[in-house]
Amino acid sequence: MESRASLALVGVIASLGLSCTDDNDRTGDQTTCIGPNELVGQPACGAAAYQEDVSACLHAATDYEPRQLTADHNGWPACIADDDAWHLIGAGPPAAVSRSLAFEAMATKLWLNPCRPSPADFLSARDDYSTPEGLASRVARRQDISYPEVPGDDKFACGNQGIPEAYPDRCAGPAKLKPLIDAAFQRGSEAVEPLSQAARIEAALLWFFYLSMSSEIWTCGFNNINDCDSAAGYYTQITPRDAPAGLAVYVAAVGPETHQRIYDALLAARCWRDIDQAMPATPAFVGYYDRAQAQLAKAALRGVALILRQRVGEILCAGGEARAAHVAFVEVLGGLLDHAASGIAGGAAASLRVFTASPTADPSAVAAAQAAIDTIFTCP
Repeated sequence: MESRASLALVGVIASLGLSCTDDNDRTGDQTTCIGPNELVGQPACGAAAYQEDVSACLHAATDYEPRQLTADHNGWPACIADDDAWHLIGAGPPAAVSRSLAFEAMATKLWLNPCRPSPADFLSARDDYSTPEGLASRVARRQDISYPEVPGDDKFACGNQGIPEAYPDRCAGPAKLKPLIDAAFQRGSEAVEPLSQAARIEAALLWFFYLSMSSEIWTCGFNNINDCDSAAGYYTQITPRDAPAGLAVYVAAVGPETHQRIYDALLAARCWRDIDQAMPATPAFVGYYDRAQAQLAKAALRGVALILRQRVGEILCAGGEARAAHVAFVEVLGGLLDHAASGIAGGAAASLRVFTASPTADPSAVAAAQAAIDTIFTCP
């Protein structure tokens, strides 16, 4: 797909440097642009690249694994996803694909811009973000289904006035992500710490895509069966597993097997909705939904954690505005990941929380933060 090729090219340019005018460079005092995001997944500071090793990991006996299905399908009936490919439920690709492509377009103007993004770049990226029925419209209503639902019968109450303020954890999109992104766009358009504003937008949107997978599978069961297509669209634009796009590019670069496990879990959701095509979903088959969500939660959390791990390391590799951008990214994504981390390993999560609340370039602190991530999110 051309957009992914262009995005990768811009990333390469950003990592190598590019000449710019003095008033629009990333360093502020020289004419070479040095991007805050070297190509995702590349070694930090010349150190050896992180090598994912999940050889000691055991999968649940009921995990759906179309790459290596056993004779009994790990307890899953035969289904459409057994050929290890995504088969659309709807008549065409979901709008989630266009939103992921908008994210890539924003990247070329902001966090993958080889020069310091200008106010005009922020305004243009905000146009990409704010198209009708685009990213902004979904950020403004995205729920974090790891928290209890808002009381009452309205499953979409997070869109109602006053509800996000009363239930900010469940209503994560309107209560947490939207204000953060809006503020970063405003400050960036005023030329206030543009690299850091771009990093905040990037981190918040990556979390949005992460939340969107489980949220869309949830609504796929009672609101619109095509929402399962959206879950896959938000992760990888409905591409084959060996051609990651969008959020999947980030994950696959640092955790190849974690990417595979996320893809497995999404296919588990597709299998569930092939086994049960009723709307709303049939309660008798809810066990398959639960399996798919549990499989996705574990793998997707690790995927986001590995992105955070990479960016923590990048703090060591930069100075000035570029370092500040890495710090801003870690603060945002680390803060959003804290609840999940605390529920898995409280002690290590507390250590990680201290670092992400006030990231530092101290090598021992960076190593400790990365070790905490490895302790909490051991397996996909």
